[in-house]
Amino acid sequence: MTRPSPYPQPGPSSGRRPYESRAVNGCLDVVLGLLLVLLEGLICAVAAFRMAFSRADLGGPESTGPPPMDWTPVLTFGGIAAVICLFAVVLIRGNRPWAGAIQLLAALALCVVTVQVGHEDYRRSHPAPTPAPSYDPGRTGHQCLSGGDSRECRDSGS
Repeated sequence: MTRPSPYPQPGPSSGRRPYESRAVNGCLDVVLGLLLVLLEGLICAVAAFRMAFSRADLGGPESTGPPPMDWTPVLTFGGIAAVICLFAVVLIRGNRPWAGAIQLLAALALCVVTVQVGHEDYRRSHPAPTPAPSYDPGRTGHQCLSGGDSRECRDSGS
């Protein structure tokens, strides 16, 4: 028992060859995917532009410590990437495989950008500790200028 196909195939009586419609649909499929990527790029650029100006606090008081971690860019770009993945699933299920594949690549690229933005913000909010000095001011009371340890400088008298 065979089931009928949900996708009707053009028969020999239609006068068209079966591959003619696929070529046109394939081209439109790629164009649709690229247009969606351009639209998503515009949305990401507007979001990045707005976040950049919201971070620039020109009249605010100076803070003495490192700034706190800002999760807004990570959540914004991650949300946009999730919506792009949903578009990709809908396009693939709607028989637009090229547009769906292009959307998946765009979502992957946006996920990489999201991780980089999150890592940069984490690095900015958690600076590396300053290195400890190479001398012991408690014993000798002076810095060893030769680069050696405090035992070496203790005998030098300087």
